[in-house]
Amino acid sequence: MKFFLVFILFFLSGVLSAKESGFSLSAALVGMSMDYREYDDSDYILDSEESNFGEMTGGDFTFVYTEALVSDNYMELSANLGLIAGETEYVGSYIDSELGYGSVVERTKNIIFDSSVEYEFNQVFENGVELSYGIGLGYRSWRRELSPSQIEVYTWYSLRQKTAISYSLKNFSFGAGFEYQHGVNPTMTILADYENPDTTVNLRSANIVELTLPMYVTLNEKLELFVEYIYQHQTIEKSNMAPYVFNGMPTRVYEPRSTAYNQYTKFGAVFKF
Repeated sequence: MKFFLVFILFFLSGVLSAKESGFSLSAALVGMSMDYREYDDSDYILDSEESNFGEMTGGDFTFVYTEALVSDNYMELSANLGLIAGETEYVGSYIDSELGYGSVVERTKNIIFDSSVEYEFNQVFENGVELSYGIGLGYRSWRRELSPSQIEVYTWYSLRQKTAISYSLKNFSFGAGFEYQHGVNPTMTILADYENPDTTVNLRSANIVELTLPMYVTLNEKLELFVEYIYQHQTIEKSNMAPYVFNGMPTRVYEPRSTAYNQYTKFGAVFKF
């Protein structure tokens, strides 16, 4: 409790003694490479989704308020929205088929939406090095259209923790960041068809570990250009089972355990005002 009070007093004192403040908006084009796999209880692959950077594309937007603190340190409050859509190659099998993995190869439509609000404290050193520590809340949704009659939607909230280091030299900077996203209330919903209403199962967990490598070039006081590479490891644990009807016969469905190794490239600009 004493530590918490000291932190609050330190934070408020920093804000009260702030040197300057400002807003910025970043916008980026995003390409995504997906490598997603589902497994049965014996760890054999049930199906997979794969794409290259040109098949999954979208945009990313971040609005930031910056407040300078004492000793050139500063804090940031940010809101981020990202949307990616495109197709992946599905490799798997039909339900109840004995042919197994690889007997069906099709194209799957995907829409991924990710948003977050975050607080970040940045500690600035005289040698051009910065350390940052952040916490945030996020929301993620993945719409996976295997066919017009089989659409799955994965959704969850997340608690996000991040830390990063960067180095600045004149008008150029680069760094590395690490983020852990702990999924809260993750679910997967099979949208209604002619036999079933919406069917939702609860995922045991849905967590993401993320490595970010950004590079920035400052053109002037109002404009920066950047490129960013992101490597993301996502894990989803097996869900509970729910009643379902398939070809007129009652059965039960569940979401199996899965992993995803996703990569992103971002090319964008930061506008300061």
